[in-house]
Amino acid sequence: MIEQFHQIMQKIYKLISTLKLKYNCNIVFDTRLLRENDIFIGLKTKNKNGSLYYKDAIKKKASLIIIDLKINQPNLIYIKNTQIFVKNFCEFILDSYKGKIIAITGSVGKTTYKENIYHILKNNSFKTYRSFKNYNNIQGLQFSIMNMNIQTDYSVFELGINNSNEMGKLVKTLKPHYSLVTCIEDTHIGNFKNFRHLIDNKLKIFNSNRLIAGFINYNYDPNYIKNRISSKIQLLNVENIKKSSLKSKKIYTIDFTKSHKKYKIQSSRGNFYENIAIISFLFLAKIIKKFKLNNFFYEESVIESRGRKVSALIGKKKVNFYDHSYNACPYSLNKQILIFNERKINQKVYILGSMKELGKKSKYYHMKIIQLVSDLSLKNIIFIGDEFYKLKIRNTNYKFYKNYKPVVKHLNKQINSIKNIFVMGSRSNQLDRVIKKYVR
Repeated sequence: MIEQFHQIMQKIYKLISTLKLKYNCNIVFDTRLLRENDIFIGLKTKNKNGSLYYKDAIKKKASLIIIDLKINQPNLIYIKNTQIFVKNFCEFILDSYKGKIIAITGSVGKTTYKENIYHILKNNSFKTYRSFKNYNNIQGLQFSIMNMNIQTDYSVFELGINNSNEMGKLVKTLKPHYSLVTCIEDTHIGNFKNFRHLIDNKLKIFNSNRLIAGFINYNYDPNYIKNRISSKIQLLNVENIKKSSLKSKKIYTIDFTKSHKKYKIQSSRGNFYENIAIISFLFLAKIIKKFKLNNFFYEESVIESRGRKVSALIGKKKVNFYDHSYNACPYSLNKQILIFNERKINQKVYILGSMKELGKKSKYYHMKIIQLVSDLSLKNIIFIGDEFYKLKIRNTNYKFYKNYKPVVKHLNKQINSIKNIFVMGSRSNQLDRVIKKYVR
């Protein structure tokens, strides 16, 4: 049976590889994302059966369709259970892969770290693959595995969890050789028993049976961490970080000390990105034997991670949106407000959406954000969502709305004093719809 299974997987893999080489196409699970000649796999979930959308895949000229329906159509393969097929196919791909797999998790910064490590390796002549955008749940991980290039030296994946037991499934699927925890904050704390329960679930990233080494950037409770990690895992606490200095028009130098040893590294960004450069350096220094890499933070890491700048017209006036509408937690929202505040641009507006899954600490953290904008003396602040709206009476200097819909009217009325708009909040606030109203 095992030999027969291997032969079937090998046959399908060869077919898919031929199509991907011929058409430069991707495997997709959603027909809305499907382009001509892509390969479609219909997954069955609790809410719907993706196989039922096979007609859309045919209409969009998919080169191959894999579904759980017996349909007599060319380029269509019947699989009894597509979920099990995808699981087995991912396992087959990873078993065939000869390079090393890097897994990255953390409460914030996962995508930026993933992109940065990818660009460091790529720009230093290593063949490298990385997971797609911020697709970091189990289905997103499977999507990235099925589209990976197995002819690379390294593959970098981002893993994210919202609930307990998720990390175990992700690690069992990916089986990484090296793992990095960027930081641990109170993100999604409402879905865990307490902060230590959250820590324990993050640390499951080190449970891979192929793990060579793991690293964690954590400073709050090191003794608790040390009692829960093996000798393969190292804490990446950094001391004495000196402010970065500009060496040339494009390169900064960063001086820091780690375990009484002094280092000097290069980065294409300073200030808020120093820590990413340092952790990336320390992490890769342990992975690569002959360590002669250059530059430990690349500009592309910010551009290609989830934040983006887009221009649009409101009436006849051009405005810039700084779009972070995909997600927010107390740490990331605080940091991005500070970064935007430091930008040397004028006529700023802040659209701040509420943060979800914070449990009993929700009121505390939303009050802290309001206090931050007050301490910075920021003007033109718009708060969106129930969590912020409940605090409206105490903070009459700012605009509060329960949802995003009134924001469009507000922007239209105030357009003469608006040029740069920062947007950030949890995805459920639908703040992306404000941007889509203007960006065509």
